[in-house]
Amino acid sequence: MKDVRKEKLEEGKIIPLTYDYVFTAIFNNPENIDIVENFLSCYLEIPIEKIKGKVKLCSRDLQLEGKQEANKQVDLILELEDEKINIELSNKVNKGTIDRNIIYACNIHSGNLKYGDNSYNKIGRTIQINLNNCPTSNKLKETYYFRNEEGKILSEKFRIDFVDMVIGSKLCYTDGENNLTKWCYAFTTKKKEAFQKVVGEIEMEEKARKKLIEEVDKYSTDEEVVALYSAYTRQELEYNTFMEDAKEEGLKRGIEEGLKQGKKEGIQQGIEQGAAERNREIARNLLGKYDITEISKITGLTEMEIQKLYKN
Repeated sequence: MKDVRKEKLEEGKIIPLTYDYVFTAIFNNPENIDIVENFLSCYLEIPIEKIKGKVKLCSRDLQLEGKQEANKQVDLILELEDEKINIELSNKVNKGTIDRNIIYACNIHSGNLKYGDNSYNKIGRTIQINLNNCPTSNKLKETYYFRNEEGKILSEKFRIDFVDMVIGSKLCYTDGENNLTKWCYAFTTKKKEAFQKVVGEIEMEEKARKKLIEEVDKYSTDEEVVALYSAYTRQELEYNTFMEDAKEEGLKRGIEEGLKQGKKEGIQQGIEQGAAERNREIARNLLGKYDITEISKITGLTEMEIQKLYKN
């Protein structure tokens, strides 16, 4: 690895499991399959005895070529009794990832059908578990299926779950003995002592518990990983500050433009014009750092508008 400063975390701090590289390195590693088994046992509420030895990694990109790469995705097959369940475990999912995963899951299901086989009962289920560390609702967990407008489920073969780990971590010590909220806390905390404490309280095998603590400690003391994580957190802080300033500046410009027009309608129009110009400015600053889909989501500009900025 080149040009990566070696750094250390503050005393008592760890890199949280929500950080892409650490998440992928731990959960996408065949040597840590017992950690994955224990997480699924908790999440699916299935006794560990029924899951043990039945989980297999089948990632699209299993091996990382370097510490700067992380696919945020773990693909698994759970052979539960007479059914094979495809499980996709994702970290920091976005709209583009969801669409891509739906297409991938559909390909898996269609690939399971043999030519001339008209029985669709042999297709296993797909469960997408999306772990979000940004608040998206007021619920710990939401489950989606394909439904009609009245809410009737078309098929339960494909299920998408969203787990709000921020809410889960807040509920950890106020929601009774809930192992999922404890996992949420374990994923999000940056404090070594708090992490070890909550992992010690999660119902899991002692070997997997010890390994999870050791893995997090290993990456939290790896100077190269710490340097990348520190750069990531600085970039995230700068980005959040930039977005807040951008919102305020866009509103200010809009109001000034509206006042110049001297009309009530002009004020609203001016706000919109100022915000639109500021969004274009934001997009220009994000070019090359984020993909077009992400920039579109952040700024509200269409992908075609963003592509034009490349040419200007």
